[in-house]
Amino acid sequence: MIDLNIRVQLEDGTEWAVKPSIGTFVKFERHFKLSIQALSNGSLALEHLVWLAWEQARHEGKTVPPFDQFIEQVENLEMDNETTPLVDTA
Repeated sequence: MIDLNIRVQLEDGTEWAVKPSIGTFVKFERHFKLSIQALSNGSLALEHLVWLAWEQARHEGKTVPPFDQFIEQVENLEMDNETTPLVDTA
């Protein structure tokens, strides 16, 4: 199970939070050619978090511009969890 909540604040003051779905994580792996394990081993770049928030927002039907325009609008980005996003449920 992957537990990751991302809060986004845009330069116009708009704020929202997303929790990437399994489908979004699979798209992440395909897009970046990087295993989702990167979330727990320190290989995660800021671009990865912004992309996950952007892709999940698109998945949820939010109106967001193309990625390169979106990153210019992001003023703040935070992960809501204080622990590793990969949660062992066994």
